[in-house]
Amino acid sequence: MRRFQQYLLRSWVVFFIVVIVLDVIARADGYSLSIDYFTFFLVVALSTIFVVDPVRRRHMSFTFHFGFVLYTFLTYGLLSAICVGQLTMLIYQLRSFHTAIGRRRMLHNYPFNVTLELLLILPAGLAYNALGGTHGPDFSLIGNIVPLVTMVVIMWVVLLFQYTLSNFLLGENIPSSVMIPLLRFEAVVITAELLFGVFSTLMAQNNGISALVMTAFALFIIKRALGSSVHASDRIEHWEQIERLKEAAWQDGDSQFIIERYLKQLNQFVKPDIAWIKFDFGEGKTVYYSLKDGRKLKADHVEGIIIEELIEKEEVLLYGMQQEWDIRLYDCLPEETQSILFIKPEATETINCSLFLASEASGEFTTDFGYELYRALRVLSWAVERAQERQHLLTDSRTDAMTKLPNYRALQEWGDRRIKQKDLYPFSALMIDLDHFKQINDTHGHEIGDVVLFEVAKLLMQATRITDLVARYGGEEFVVLLPNTDIESARIVAERIRETLHANPIEVSGHSLEITASIGIDTLKELGDLASLIRNADRAMYVGAKFQGRDRVASYQEWKEKVI
Repeated sequence: MRRFQQYLLRSWVVFFIVVIVLDVIARADGYSLSIDYFTFFLVVALSTIFVVDPVRRRHMSFTFHFGFVLYTFLTYGLLSAICVGQLTMLIYQLRSFHTAIGRRRMLHNYPFNVTLELLLILPAGLAYNALGGTHGPDFSLIGNIVPLVTMVVIMWVVLLFQYTLSNFLLGENIPSSVMIPLLRFEAVVITAELLFGVFSTLMAQNNGISALVMTAFALFIIKRALGSSVHASDRIEHWEQIERLKEAAWQDGDSQFIIERYLKQLNQFVKPDIAWIKFDFGEGKTVYYSLKDGRKLKADHVEGIIIEELIEKEEVLLYGMQQEWDIRLYDCLPEETQSILFIKPEATETINCSLFLASEASGEFTTDFGYELYRALRVLSWAVERAQERQHLLTDSRTDAMTKLPNYRALQEWGDRRIKQKDLYPFSALMIDLDHFKQINDTHGHEIGDVVLFEVAKLLMQATRITDLVARYGGEEFVVLLPNTDIESARIVAERIRETLHANPIEVSGHSLEITASIGIDTLKELGDLASLIRNADRAMYVGAKFQGRDRVASYQEWKEKVI
């Protein structure tokens, strides 16, 4: 039996035990409903107004409805109060029954909520009655001070143990750092509900049921004020965090640098147990990054990846506790996981971006925070797309359209940077000129000539190292820059290129074209400048190779006197 099924069975068993105990107590003491139907349904209606719009902190809802339970208890007795509380709890759970998550939540949470409701009013109410507390017209604040204080103490004891009960029945894990603020907030809520119960009872003694409506309005104003305060404080904290994320996205840099900086910033205020971000760049290119360390993940090593199939129309999918999950998630996430937040990919023209967070703590994420992150992910998508567009433009401006090799501009930038690095010396350059290329254009046409240039570019790339630069210099001329290469090694590379061209005739439109090249070499043993290096290689190519019959290699050092 799975973990969540064990908790489900445990919750309902405890619920039925509590109901049976309640029935035994009611029969033994002869409790009966002392409230008329109109008043009963009025109280339930007022209580329902409060439960449909609760104040939320983390995944917990504070409805303030218990004030109506206390009013009913002080005015009509224990059984009437229990009925009001239970009916209100049922309405509260049914409000989200139309969604799959809502139905799963009710199935698991309803036993816990009604059990907690009974444990709050039943022991406290029995103690109140045992100490001689009065109800209805006989109720007075001064005369019932001891029963009331005892009642409050018992309710507080129950509240202090509610998280233990939640862990036992639901398997919830709420860190103590979170639990303490929640208990403080509950202190405010229960105080407001207690004051409402006492005050509304006293008011109804003199002014009838209409006084209940007036005091309910006052409690509603208090609830709204507390809710606005909680919402505002959460929004301020989230706003500051999200703004830092947006700033990280919009700073200059290439797409990889933007992603790494964004993940680093996100990791500062989101501390989940499992977290990954996904980028779908189109054309089947998808990359997953771990939020914790920024490393790339293989798709088959991504935990909870099936959640991509679960999200439908929602932009944000949130599970506050394990009982709310789609059943397919239980097989792909650790058993201790509770909260899940998944933000649906936000599409730009070229990029989809999505985020998955999972925590062992219940209620770790909120809906508001999820939508704030959703907007921040949109910013990231736009920023990465902009960076890629900028990189493409930069690449296009430095790439020869015909051969796809770096062009003269890229040659200058790459060479100028590296020729200033002492650890790259000796530094050599090859100037390569294809022999009789004009004859190929005149005989076969410029389209064939373009194909020849493209195929020669591929052969040059095959004959050189990954640390070298092969660039188109112009026309049928190519330059190869060779860092950490002396004159002897440069000659070996040049001969290899010449032999590679010999060994690979180019097949074009039924023609087999044999290509040869004249190659000039120059080498710098100490710091020099790129223009002189290429110029000397060019001179060696013309004087030592082209003018000596073509299809050969010549070095500037050998032909220096004739070149000068």
